[in-house]
Amino acid sequence: MSIHIARLRGVALLASLLLFVSLAPLAVGAAIPPVDAPGPSLSGEERAVWARVADARTNAGLSVPPIDGQTTLLARARSADMATRHYFGHASPDGMTFLDLMPTYGIAGQLAGETIQENNYADSPAEAARALIASPEHHAILFDPRFTIAGVGHALGADGIHYFTIIVVQP
Repeated sequence: MSIHIARLRGVALLASLLLFVSLAPLAVGAAIPPVDAPGPSLSGEERAVWARVADARTNAGLSVPPIDGQTTLLARARSADMATRHYFGHASPDGMTFLDLMPTYGIAGQLAGETIQENNYADSPAEAARALIASPEHHAILFDPRFTIAGVGHALGADGIHYFTIIVVQP
């Protein structure tokens, strides 16, 4: 598992340590194209992982960010790219991150975070949610009350690995 949270204005990046991010313009012909999918309707796997995260947030006394269509399309594209190109990370093999792709999807904000999880469990969404919630770094992102919209993506690789991406944004 890995985490990625970035301040979009102010270039502060919080992960296990402090790094600096430059928000360079999106390269022409980026590897992760927008996904053609209707609005914010979630697939069964996406709905299952988000329901568990939402329940945990509610149990912690936090509101649940609504699912945003464009953020979901980006999360789906990130998961699909990892499944198709057989990698697991916040940067694609050509160096693109979700932050680089946000403008392509019309997403702007003050703060954004990405959590990713991969597994091959029979109940993949339950394992993804359990692992993300149990991880202190992922928990910090998913339970940060500053994030007010979310997007969830899932893709199944040809090798049977499930890739989950949750992106949260403070507009």
